[in-house]
Amino acid sequence: MPRRHDAWLLEPQAAGAAETLQQLIDDLPEQIALLDQNCTILAVNRAWRQTVAEHGYQTLEPGCNYRDFCNAMAAEGYPPAVEARAGLNDICSGKRDSWELIYNGRDNWSRRDFRIAFHRMQVGEKRMISVTRLDVTELVELRRAREEVGQSIMETQGIERQRLARELHDSTAQSLVAVSLLLGRLKHQAGEESLALVNELEGLVGEAQQEIRSISYLAHPPALSDLGLLGAMKCLVGGFGRRTNLLATFDVVGDPVPLSPAAESTLYRIVQEGLSNVHRHAAATRVRVLLCFRSSMTHLIIADDGTGVSDRTLAELARTGVGIASMRARLSELGGRLSIRRLSPGIAVAVSLPEMHRVPPKLAA
Repeated sequence: MPRRHDAWLLEPQAAGAAETLQQLIDDLPEQIALLDQNCTILAVNRAWRQTVAEHGYQTLEPGCNYRDFCNAMAAEGYPPAVEARAGLNDICSGKRDSWELIYNGRDNWSRRDFRIAFHRMQVGEKRMISVTRLDVTELVELRRAREEVGQSIMETQGIERQRLARELHDSTAQSLVAVSLLLGRLKHQAGEESLALVNELEGLVGEAQQEIRSISYLAHPPALSDLGLLGAMKCLVGGFGRRTNLLATFDVVGDPVPLSPAAESTLYRIVQEGLSNVHRHAAATRVRVLLCFRSSMTHLIIADDGTGVSDRTLAELARTGVGIASMRARLSELGGRLSIRRLSPGIAVAVSLPEMHRVPPKLAA
């Protein structure tokens, strides 16, 4: 009797464990295959076998080479297969231990979304690669719906911010201009004793006008859709510095990559909120915004040289602060995280978003 490709699982000392493992993976909804280090399919589960039988993929049966299947599909110009081939090559070469892709199917699956993942593992002295494929259409649709709701909320907030900015400019700011003019007239009529008081009032009015200009700008900054993420952030930080007399800088580290609209809006709004917090609470002289593009994460850092806070206050701020809570809420919907760290002097707000929110070049074009 010829030796089966998965016979290594059935050695006497491992037969019981292998049978139990096969039963377990057969009950999973994912299509699962186990490859050797040359990408030959050693074993598959029930879901994988059913898909092969239903769609006639004889080249995906045990004993066949999975990389050859990917190469054949890639040669037909199927983009997910091109990416899968590259990911599998990275796994085989040891460049990475895991890889995954969410993609839209074709032919009979053209309206379905799938998640495929490769993982490198060591089983005793043998190197193996697991392949899992799962229909995630419902999950993707839910995520899209959630992003649309989140985007709608942010657009509503943006409209309200614009309304606030107009009210500050058209009403409050104009009232302060009138007060300033009246103080100028009073200054010519005031005696020596009242002159100091009038000068002090003029100073306070000037500070209030500067405050309104800063708040109004932060409430209605340059449009993200018009300038893109990097351009909008640069204008936002630069305009903030001019209006608050703070030294404000914006820098980019790494090669910028396109992000999903939800991710760009979230990062932009966090910078907006972070600058507002620096202006209102930090008593800082400088603030730096840093956007970092790493291999698997996108990081945003907002750091100031202000008075800072104690560890106790920092913990309380992270737990109950309205601005921080808003940032965390935005990030939680994207699987991101936020941390606050003390500097000497000042504090830094650090944000991280996973690689999944990056847009592949061919889709970003």
